[in-house]
Amino acid sequence: MMSLARRRLILGCAAAAANTAAVPIWAEPASNTSSNNWPSKTIAIVVPFPAGGSADLSARLLAEHLKTVLGQPVVVENKPGAGGNLAAAEAARAQGDGHTLFIGTNGTQTINQSLYRHLSYNPSTDFTAIGMMWSAPHLVVVHPAIPARSLDSFIAHARARPGELSYGSSGIGSSTHLFGEMFKARTGIDMVHVPYRGQAAALEDLIGGRIAAMFPIVPDVIASIRADQVRALARAANSASGILSDVPRTPQLGYSDLIASAWVALYAPAPTPASIVERLRAQLDALLGSDAFIERMKQVGVEVERKRLDDFVTFAQQERRRWAKLIESLKLQIE
Repeated sequence: MMSLARRRLILGCAAAAANTAAVPIWAEPASNTSSNNWPSKTIAIVVPFPAGGSADLSARLLAEHLKTVLGQPVVVENKPGAGGNLAAAEAARAQGDGHTLFIGTNGTQTINQSLYRHLSYNPSTDFTAIGMMWSAPHLVVVHPAIPARSLDSFIAHARARPGELSYGSSGIGSSTHLFGEMFKARTGIDMVHVPYRGQAAALEDLIGGRIAAMFPIVPDVIASIRADQVRALARAANSASGILSDVPRTPQLGYSDLIASAWVALYAPAPTPASIVERLRAQLDALLGSDAFIERMKQVGVEVERKRLDDFVTFAQQERRRWAKLIESLKLQIE
């Protein structure tokens, strides 16, 4: 017969086994599981512009890089509309598991917070910055028929014709509009703003002579400058550049405060685990340092700009305050 002690030992082991089986496999912390297994499916990079532009190009080059090093599919999802707000709101609401990334811009992350009365995302709290990718300065560009070959001569030409000249932008509240208004206020000229639905339509009218000027960023107009379809008079940048190096910088011309650029950075939804964010930062840094990426972006008029993360965060905060002040002075507000 089985002894009482042996019977108790067998019953105790059976109970322990039953309790162990009752513990679900997902009882481990979800964050650890997702971090350890990442990436476990397709990664989506959300872009707030149509396909074909410089922001889209940089996103696609990033997608190819991540696909190669991470071994999972990476797709670019273009979601234009509402000044980038549609894409930003979607990315902000996405699950923070490292499988959704966002190409944020100076518009979505700094300008729109002051420009739109109702914003369905908070650029300060809904995202984690992975890193800045590039920036591109604004230009002062005119139609070749304008009898001005320098910035000063253009300002004099415009001052002599208050309200007669017009400039185009990619839309109300865009950086091409805001820098145009900054330029007007700083130089004391009176030009009529003509908003377009996108930069391409504005450039077409500038080339056709239907507007006199534009204030685009370099990649949006560099091909037209090289083809002598438009004339660049100044570049709103502090630093020298190998791109359009013959175009003088505004500080060289006496306008040290007339500086503006558009920029692109990579973000993840705020809840994304820190371990995943750090892996993404390492891979972004590797891409930005590669000769192939640098050269490809130069071909479209973009210079890669690498900032320390804390410097970039400070820079974005300064940009937010700077554009907010200008928007308030212009009394601009979009519902």
